[in-house]
Amino acid sequence: MLETIALTTIVVVAGFLQGLTGFGFVLIALPLLGLFIGIKTIIPLVILLALCISMTLSVQLRSSINLKSIYGLMAATIPGIPLGVYTLKHIPAEMLAIIVGIIMVAFTSYQLLAKPTAKQLGIPSTILAGFVSGVLAGSIGAGGPPVIVYSSLQPWTKDQAKATLAFYFAISGAMVSITHAYTGLITQEVLKLFLISIPALIVGILLGSIAYKKLSDHGYKKLAFIIVFILGCMMIYKNI
Repeated sequence: MLETIALTTIVVVAGFLQGLTGFGFVLIALPLLGLFIGIKTIIPLVILLALCISMTLSVQLRSSINLKSIYGLMAATIPGIPLGVYTLKHIPAEMLAIIVGIIMVAFTSYQLLAKPTAKQLGIPSTILAGFVSGVLAGSIGAGGPPVIVYSSLQPWTKDQAKATLAFYFAISGAMVSITHAYTGLITQEVLKLFLISIPALIVGILLGSIAYKKLSDHGYKKLAFIIVFILGCMMIYKNI
């Protein structure tokens, strides 16, 4: 009973965050659910739930997706993943996480305090963001921050930023879930918890989407930087 209450509560909160911003479900739900459920069950479960949200948001905001950026990001992400796996074999994951956390905190602090003018990022920046995301996904399992920062730096509306992020995470999430299914990680236990979580997920998405409508374009970008700053602090604290 306690496990079910914890599961639904965490899914609502994480679903609200991703419904609001288009990202953050995995980074919030994974460590919290790991306190109650085994990691081999939690990882495929969380990826499945995040995939559902990303697909839903992608459909809702499909007209605002920047496909040109998606093509560039995915093309660079895929080759970055094996390099990340290779890097993990030679550098401790904790050290990588701390370095990434420090960069996230320093960069977002600059953006929040200096408030530089947003500029259209070109192909080199797109490739860099996608490649670094792939490296981080393959090494520490947290490839989201570079793409989140990339979208926040663009002179996009909040719909364009959220839609592009959601579609990127939908594609990458689908690739991971297919791999999980092929390797047998999506078990009956995972599917049972997935079905239990669906009502809570719907509530979280709806609440997040309602709150999202009250955000301005500037407010969305500021919120995105604040969340990345907090996640960076969490990565440093967790791995020290």
